[in-house]
Amino acid sequence: MSLETQPVRYEDRVATVVGGRGQLGSRIVKGIDGLGFKEVRVCEKGDPFTDFIRLSTDLFFAVDADQAKDMLHSTRDLLQPQHSILDGSSVKSPLISLYRELDNIGISVCSTHLGAVPAQPWRGVKVWVCEVGQNSENAKRLAVDLFLAKNTSIQQIDIEDHQKVEQDQWFTFAVMHIFAAALRKYGLPLERFNAFATLNAELATLPLGRTLGQGTVVPSEVLHSQPRKKEFFDEISAALEELRGSLDDREKLQEFMGRNIEFHNNPTGVVNSVFKKAGIVGARNANLRMYAFSFRTTDDRPGKLRELLRPFYNEGTNLTAIDSMPGVITPDEEQRGVNSDNIVDFDIGIDPKTINPQKAERIKERLREMGCVIDNRQII
Repeated sequence: MSLETQPVRYEDRVATVVGGRGQLGSRIVKGIDGLGFKEVRVCEKGDPFTDFIRLSTDLFFAVDADQAKDMLHSTRDLLQPQHSILDGSSVKSPLISLYRELDNIGISVCSTHLGAVPAQPWRGVKVWVCEVGQNSENAKRLAVDLFLAKNTSIQQIDIEDHQKVEQDQWFTFAVMHIFAAALRKYGLPLERFNAFATLNAELATLPLGRTLGQGTVVPSEVLHSQPRKKEFFDEISAALEELRGSLDDREKLQEFMGRNIEFHNNPTGVVNSVFKKAGIVGARNANLRMYAFSFRTTDDRPGKLRELLRPFYNEGTNLTAIDSMPGVITPDEEQRGVNSDNIVDFDIGIDPKTINPQKAERIKERLREMGCVIDNRQII
């Protein structure tokens, strides 16, 4: 390896995060800083981007693909082989041809995509790290180090293969918004739909709520930017017509459903696997619904769960579910210097025959003494 192509040590590098004050960008800034960079700069709309390029070795675009593309096009003459370029956009199609050209002149480029809302904890979340070409290594190394430090599930692919991720996103967002629009037009809000939901309907509220909870920016980018969007929508329309044509004939309707099951279940039996997985989610919610105890710790460490369960054991409660997930850090916790990786939200399901108000109050008091925050939210 020549001196020109050897990676620069992180402590000698200066990174600029475009959009560094947004949800994704602010997390990227902290992540890069944690890798030991000499300096991490934040570039926002209206700032002199050309100055940032001249002073930086690494550029991370935490903005949408079109904005990243326009900024790179307008400053292309300033880009040098010592630069590494990364982005975190949800769509890659607008960037691919430009990225290939930059790779061909020796600039290291790697595209990334976090498969969840950036404000949520990243532990175990899928992250796609997309290689662009033969010079991707330096930028890819930074991407892997950045996301590995957050315990994400890294999926390394070629940038062309990202179209499969975008396809999945497109169908999910499109179908969920059609679902939401149909309920809206019928005058049936999600809360009332969920209140009378069987297990299947209850599970259907989850992707619908997740989609609506993402707002409009990313979903509209995914739907609008998809090159095959008209083809995809034609297939949705055709499927609706196929269902419409079967509604008045029970036998024909079962044939329609049978074709769907056969197509999706073969050859690996995936329908049955997903059916079982969905049942686990449903059982979890059912067990928590009977009597749920929710609390939060900011001091996660080996053996912590055993300590937290001791008050329940001492009161003779029978646990029906133990559920946990990384918690989203609050502004107050951040100000107090809490490590976001040590925050866990717990939901504990209890057999209602083994709990009463007095026992519940004693458990809460003991958890508070251990530094936990009790959450009185309702499990739906």
